[in-house]
Amino acid sequence: MLKRRIAADEITIGSVMPCDAYDAQGRLLLKKGIRVTSSTQIDGLIERGLFVAEQVRGRAMNVAEESTPSAVACILDARRRLQVTCAAEGANGDFPRQITHIYNLIAAGCRLHQDAALATALWHGDGRYSIRHSVDCAVACYVIGAALKMEEPELVATIAAALTMNVSVLALQDDLQAQREPLSAEQKATIQNHPEASVAVLRARGVEDELWLQAVLSHHEAIDGSGYRHGRKGDQIPVPAQLVSLADVYCARISSRSYRPALRPNAALRKLFLDQGKKVRDGLASQFIKAIGVFPPGTPVRLESGEIGVVTERGQNANTPDVSVIIGPRGMPLAVPVRRETSRPTYGVRDVVDWGDVGAMPPMQALWGKHAVVA
Repeated sequence: MLKRRIAADEITIGSVMPCDAYDAQGRLLLKKGIRVTSSTQIDGLIERGLFVAEQVRGRAMNVAEESTPSAVACILDARRRLQVTCAAEGANGDFPRQITHIYNLIAAGCRLHQDAALATALWHGDGRYSIRHSVDCAVACYVIGAALKMEEPELVATIAAALTMNVSVLALQDDLQAQREPLSAEQKATIQNHPEASVAVLRARGVEDELWLQAVLSHHEAIDGSGYRHGRKGDQIPVPAQLVSLADVYCARISSRSYRPALRPNAALRKLFLDQGKKVRDGLASQFIKAIGVFPPGTPVRLESGEIGVVTERGQNANTPDVSVIIGPRGMPLAVPVRRETSRPTYGVRDVVDWGDVGAMPPMQALWGKHAVVA
């Protein structure tokens, strides 16, 4: 039987197999017409060596043919695909095309439900930190880029830069996430040099988009000249690089590390405004916070009513989101979440709480419904 290996970007959650699929020994793994239901299933199939008959070459397994995945499923699939794409063995593939495919997943997730896509950063903290961080940054960049009405080529380049800004130091990022001791001199040098090193990796993998490359090169520069590695200033730093920088700082601060807990999202945004506001063009930090929301989706909050809930949608104003209450004013869990509009004084947000203080996180699907289905 003539056969070829299925590429990682040909099989997606929700897709239906257009033909029988086999392992390297010709044993049937998945029959034609079977729907792929989870990323775990995909990983297992790819790991065993998934092949199809040669005559199906060129036929894409399009999710849209049969069903539409959820926003959260798209974001989690983007994480899985980025890990495969950035792996050493993926260097021989069509890297720019694969990153574009991941961009399409992120765009699809955000179009399906921006709030659920944003909340994924707070609710799905599993997997490699370096990969998760890159995708979380890309989602934030997509949301702010869409709010700024960026032209499509610039938006694509911005998301691609967010996904690949650390491509040369992914392993180091994971190590530092668990490291308690101070950085070594070698680690400091690697971090200082990683924008140029990442650009070199991208060029070696076939990236020619200069906007993408310049955004990666300048994502640690600051318009006041305080950034690294070249101390660029003002208009020398493209807007995509500035957006990636804001997303990078914000997403890092809402993630816990071995030596510090995660900041609450509203505190991370406040610190972002104070620390980074002068390092990007005037007003950009404020626009970022307005797009993400003062209380970003997924944030657990206590209302003036005494109820505790989760921000499920950004409201008309950045500080008045819609909240789904899951714990009543007397501390009793509710059987069904109740929606509250925090623009009403009775249900205004009093403060942000920590999950450890209120109990276990409910499944995303309980709050975002079909938009959070992952299997």
